Amino acid sequence: MEKRPLIGVITAKAAEPEQRQLLGGILTRAHKHGADTVIFSNIYNFDKYYAGTEVENKIYDLILSERIDGLILTAESILNPDLQQYIYERITKRSVPVVVTGAVLPGMCCINTDVTADFEAITRHVTEVHGMTDIDFLTGYEGVETCYERIQGCRNVLAEQGLMLTDEHIIFGDFWMNSGNKLAMDYIEKRRKLPQAILCANDYMAYGIIDTFLDHGIKVPDDVTVIGYEYIGKRFYHAPILTTYRRNRYAMGEKAVEVLLSQMTGRAPEEISLAGDLLCGASCTCRLSQKALSEELKWERVEQQYNTLNMDANFEQQLTVCRSIEDYIHVLQEFVYLIRDCTGLYLCLYEDWCSSGTENNFHAETLRSSMLCYRVMSQQEIQAEPVCFIRDQLFPEKLPGAVTQEILYFQPILFAGREMGYFILQYDEPDGIDPIFRYWLKIAANGLEALRMKNDIRSLLECRDLSEFHDTATGLYTREGFFNEVSMKLDHVTEEGSLLVVLLRVPLFADNASIDKRQYFIRLEAQIAECIKKLTTGEQEFGAKLFDRQFAIACVGCYDNGQEQLLADKLLTLVQHAPLYQERFAQDAAVCVCTRLPAGKADLASDQLKTELETKMQQLSAMRSQPGYPDYAKLRAAMFHEPQREWTAQEMCREFHLSYGHFRATYKELFGVSFHHDLIESRIGLAKYLLLTTSMSLQAISYKCGYEDYKYFLRQFRQMTGKTPNAYRNA
Repeated sequence: MEKRPLIGVITAKAAEPEQRQLLGGILTRAHKHGADTVIFSNIYNFDKYYAGTEVENKIYDLILSERIDGLILTAESILNPDLQQYIYERITKRSVPVVVTGAVLPGMCCINTDVTADFEAITRHVTEVHGMTDIDFLTGYEGVETCYERIQGCRNVLAEQGLMLTDEHIIFGDFWMNSGNKLAMDYIEKRRKLPQAILCANDYMAYGIIDTFLDHGIKVPDDVTVIGYEYIGKRFYHAPILTTYRRNRYAMGEKAVEVLLSQMTGRAPEEISLAGDLLCGASCTCRLSQKALSEELKWERVEQQYNTLNMDANFEQQLTVCRSIEDYIHVLQEFVYLIRDCTGLYLCLYEDWCSSGTENNFHAETLRSSMLCYRVMSQQEIQAEPVCFIRDQLFPEKLPGAVTQEILYFQPILFAGREMGYFILQYDEPDGIDPIFRYWLKIAANGLEALRMKNDIRSLLECRDLSEFHDTATGLYTREGFFNEVSMKLDHVTEEGSLLVVLLRVPLFADNASIDKRQYFIRLEAQIAECIKKLTTGEQEFGAKLFDRQFAIACVGCYDNGQEQLLADKLLTLVQHAPLYQERFAQDAAVCVCTRLPAGKADLASDQLKTELETKMQQLSAMRSQPGYPDYAKLRAAMFHEPQREWTAQEMCREFHLSYGHFRATYKELFGVSFHHDLIESRIGLAKYLLLTTSMSLQAISYKCGYEDYKYFLRQFRQMTGKTPNAYRNA
């Protein structure tokens, strides 16, 4: 099946009217040409730095993903100059086609509507239809190019008619309603002569004027005509209904996709006119356009319906009482109906999202962080466990439960300067999020933080005397202590010396953000720590708890090739046979990776091991998402818990009501190993555990592991490990 092109759209406050118009054109045209679309948007979009929400802009790091084939930047939506530069730097790192709308960026293909031509059309309407010649012009910020382009359109038409728009008729504002309020008061209090018409550079300023005039008895349009620009909707909230010019953002979005796809495929783009149109209201003497107003009212009724639903729901209270991530997702499922027309909702969390404090938020600096993806739509559709993926993939190879992934909105999840992940909203038809979704998203983020804090408080109560370098709950080094110890040991190692590192991640895909389960995890970590201590008895060997569920062993000295593999094998054997681990987890709930590097290249160990760990976790996650996995995994766990039993494939076939061939093929497809070989692995695994933890004789161990023939046991052990049992015990 041919891969569909993936277009990345960079915007801000995607729910705002202007952006929804632009996105409507982008999504419709992409849908027409069979392209998928991912939209990256912040929530608050402040024009200046604000510490509490700055991390929302980390969502734009995702544009670096290699999955994206082309980018569209809606430049005028980005208000903060520092954020503009931040995004620009990331765009320039990509070797994909880029189209910019609403602004001019050096070296990039830029598309914009002709605001000068738009204001020529507005001015002709005022002068030719209404016969007015005395005109004031309320524009935006002084010194901003687009403000002068608007003025120039008016001047061009007046000049054709032998008239002038002098500087005294030009008023600079700030594109917001208070500029309109202030100008209206200047007219009311006679500081400025009331003209025949006032042209406004956007609707917000026009609303400010007509609202103030209404309060002070100045009649529009009897006393003065007021015309707006941009068309932001909501005209029925102001009296009279505003006459405004609709800038063709929709067509601008369509054209952006045409140009981008032409750069990606080489085909000629379809011609699209960017001319806008005048929507007559009652602020001039033209007849009100009933069609446009009817469309506005239709959308307003829909928005009001969802506003009421959100305000009446007890979403926030339900999230507050959640005790685990499963509880949290079930509540999200219950209230997903509050999001209009969304066909799929996914919760993507950093794997360390529930770690305490912003200092552990190390993932914010890398696109290679591990993430967990939960499908959130209904009780029936939630997957049993999350799917693991790497952040720069944007989402798992296939979104769990999704039929298509045509239109995806990425919205960051943050709380008080802390980034925890993002929601992905899926739409099957060209559509987008509403302003009310911001309210839903804030409640969801608050609920997630409340859950994290419950976990945090319990941890602090259990581990009150945590030191900087030692984790007193386990007796191991902390992350800081581990790296400090490695550094000191390497300073005294010879040139022939090397660093041996083993990294353990356990348990995978488990919820430890639950008050009910927290005590269990603390006890499990204590058992894992005992396993690590058993293997680190020398002065140059030490273990650490790096993060929640992530442990390490380091050894500094002279080591032969393969010793790191032996150490990793012993650690995994001990952990998988620890009583608390066996109580709840299967073999694939633990991952161990290792490396041996010369002392001079020790700094490469961290990145190398992290990449290997992420790769293995993705493989395990993909395995767990396969149909039939839960049943086969249950069987496999039982076999590894009691390997001495006489397990046969035929017995399992009867239990599953499957043919022998189908069972064998499915088992190997799921676990990458045949049933017979896996049975041997389970027996040899128990033998290795007994060799490491007991002084039992080899004959006793052989019998304990289900072998009646002692010599057969010795031969099979050597085949599986490359060593004799005694050599393994003493290595």
